[in-house]
Amino acid sequence: MEQLDRALRLHQLLLDHRRPVPQSLILERLECSTSTFKRLLALLRDRYQAPIVWDRAARGYRYDTRDGRFTLPGVWLSESEAFALLMAHRLLQDVQPGLHQQGLAQLQARIGDLLGPQWQGQAERLRVESIGRQYVAPELFLPLVQALFARRRLHFIYHATLHEAEPRQVSPQRLCWYRDNWYLLAWCHERVALRLFALSRIAEPLALDEAACERESGELDALFESGYGIFAGSALQQAELRFDPSAAPWVRDVQWHREQCQTIEPSGHIRLRFPYADQRELVRDLLRFSGEVEVLSPPTLRRSVTAAMTAGLKKHDTSASVVPPVSQ
Repeated sequence: MEQLDRALRLHQLLLDHRRPVPQSLILERLECSTSTFKRLLALLRDRYQAPIVWDRAARGYRYDTRDGRFTLPGVWLSESEAFALLMAHRLLQDVQPGLHQQGLAQLQARIGDLLGPQWQGQAERLRVESIGRQYVAPELFLPLVQALFARRRLHFIYHATLHEAEPRQVSPQRLCWYRDNWYLLAWCHERVALRLFALSRIAEPLALDEAACERESGELDALFESGYGIFAGSALQQAELRFDPSAAPWVRDVQWHREQCQTIEPSGHIRLRFPYADQRELVRDLLRFSGEVEVLSPPTLRRSVTAAMTAGLKKHDTSASVVPPVSQ
């Protein structure tokens, strides 16, 4: 990328000077050697067909403008800009599979053109691995996005559970990507409140002609800033947890909540304290540390975690149903 940056600076240097540019000035401005300059010339001439000529009379380099002013094709990017675009290019491929058939293939191709051949081959060096992703049909995804940006109300069937489905009319507010899954934050006109809908549970979306109801950004931000995880709410409680030293690598440097308070005891145990509004996601997260965490408070959270652990132990208790070995 340093070579490409210098090539771009050389291109701009030739454009900025009305007279041919001496090689000595080019070497000074580009801070490069003669051999590097020759490679830059070859790059511009061979790959981009730049009509750079040596003006013997003026003893300098210039563009041959007999066929008009030369411009470099596409957009030239710095190394950091190219890397950022490459990351976006890769995430666009992996975050929502199947959208290539829904109109994004052209955008993918244009991003590839912007990156140029020297960067396109680097995409395979970046890997995005999603675990636990809920499937969202591509033909359902785009209608939701279109209604969101067109600021139109949306009607769909929502499957809250496997056995429960009901029609909803909503005003889309935000599309949220959380823990490898898509959620739609919307004003629900049936519930007269903000609600979060998992896209994987939405069916038959239909954009309506009626304009969406707008909510203030501050209201939308506040919905997630206080609670824990994806479950929002206004009735907050304080969770106080104590982790064993063995869990430190997975706890110490993790942001569980924006307002968390962490204390490391002399024994190596870690105490965490943060607010939460709904315990469902928190209980599931704590079960990953079932043998390494103690819920100190509140009692309701402690009882829920204990009940979940007890239920799991019962499922793995084989003492009552041990099958005797088969005699040979």
